[in-house]
Amino acid sequence: MVKKRYKKKKEFECIDCEEITSDYYTIQTNKGNIYKCAACYEDWTRRMVRSQYASQQTSPSGGLNYADEG
Repeated sequence: MVKKRYKKKKEFECIDCEEITSDYYTIQTNKGNIYKCAACYEDWTRRMVRSQYASQQTSPSGGLNYADEG
């Protein structure tokens, strides 16, 4: 059997926790790409969704709450 050649995965430093990782997400910005490790990116996503949900629930216009109609 012929051995397959595997590419070496690139490693980048996470912008949040400053650890070197090969399991990362690329975030494109106007100044270039930044890299976050999978754990930091997923935590950031959870926090963003949670804050957006909370702001919809407490908005003065009612957000997605249709209980006041009727």
